[in-house]
Order: sequence, then C-alpha cells, then structure tokens
Amino acid sequence: MCYTVSIFASTHEIETDLGATFDDADAYQPYFNVSGFVHPALPMVSSERPDAIQILEWGLIPRWIRDLDAASDIANKTLNARGDTVFEKSSFKDAIVSRRSLLPVNGFIEWRHEKKSKLPFFVRGIQETLITLGCIFEEWTDRNSGEHKKTFSILTTDANELMAYIHNNKLRMPVVIGKADRSAWLSDIDRHTIEQLMRPLCEHQLQAIPLSREISHITVNTDNADLLKPIGTAIVDPLVNNN
Repeated sequence: MCYTVSIFASTHEIETDLGATFDDADAYQPYFNVSGFVHPALPMVSSERPDAIQILEWGLIPRWIRDLDAASDIANKTLNARGDTVFEKSSFKDAIVSRRSLLPVNGFIEWRHEKKSKLPFFVRGIQETLITLGCIFEEWTDRNSGEHKKTFSILTTDANELMAYIHNNKLRMPVVIGKADRSAWLSDIDRHTIEQLMRPLCEHQLQAIPLSREISHITVNTDNADLLKPIGTAIVDPLVNNN
C-alpha cells in the first residue's frame, strides 16, 4: 500500500511540472516524510480544476458520512483505494468515475520485510524529479457544523518487479500516472480506460534507495532531510542488484 510520502519540491517546481497554478501557495507545507495517518493537507490537481493546484486532506471522507466522529473513523481506512475493487466499494465507486486527481510527490517510502526486520526504502523516479500518484477525491460537509472538507485517497495496484521486491509482504504499489497520461486521467474517460491507466508502472522507471532505519521510528511529520540520505546503492532491477 502507500501510507508515507515525500513532497518537498518548491511551489515553482510543482507548478512547472503540473502546468498548473496554486490557488494559495502559502497553504503548501512541504514534507520530507509524512504519514497518511496524520492526515496531512497536500497539493494536487483534479478533474474538477486541472489548471489549479488545490490543497486536499489525505483520507477520503465519502459524501454520505453523517458526522465528524464517523468522518474521523473512516478517514483512517481510506488512505488507499485498491484499483481492482474501487468501482465496487461504496466509499470510492462514485469518485473513481468522475472525481480523479493527481498528487505530485518527490517519492514515497516503503519497507521490505526480511525475517523480523523492516528495511526502509525511498522510491522515486529515475528520470523525473516529481512523479504523480493517481488519486480520487471527495467533498464532504459536516451536517452539524457546516465544516467543509476536500479529501483524497491514493489508488494502489499490483506491484511491478521492483516494488514486489521492496514491498514484499503486500505486493502492492501506488498507481503512478506518467506525464503522457496525466491529461487523460483528469478527463472524462470510460471505465476501461481508467482501468488501463491504473496498471502497474513499467519496469525501470523507478529506483529504490535504502535508508537508515531511523525513519521507521518517526511517527509524526518531519522536515528532516537527513532521513532521506542513502545508506547504500539504489535498486532499479532486483535481479541485478541482488545476485
């Protein structure tokens, strides 16, 4: 799955990469390491307004949720949405059809399980500074207070060869939408096309950089860049790196 991301690019870098403009650049908070379970507010473009970068909260709250307690509960369960069931799940089935979005990140962090140890890796693009993760979003209003929230979930798919090695206990990875497919993802497309865009990213477009286990002990947001310092050689092809 995908529960920890890094997004520390400047507002200019994000705007240039996405071809969109921040509604409120001052609302953008960069993170070197942030967990979805603290429900950070992160930048994204959406099918609603593809030329604007808005700030949405991680943890999708469906429109039919009635109150804040229920919203807080479900937001911990909707950080990710599986691509193979997203059209059937009540929390996601409306959003996947018409409310898709893209989350720009410098990378994401996953752990490889080796016996009783968990080894952290920073996964990033090889050619690009930023990659965009396929997401869905919702708008929810608290019926008691009138509070309005825009929230999102990161879509996941089967792991490609690299991610099957890194995320070896779940064999999943986030949906990565390449630059050539971003416009289509944010357009009015049919279910077949959506499913094709949620396929695993082709091999050799990502690399996994081994990190210190110190990052595994971080349970809150941090802007400590040292946590992303490599402690070994980047892995692109597990068969080559581990022979």
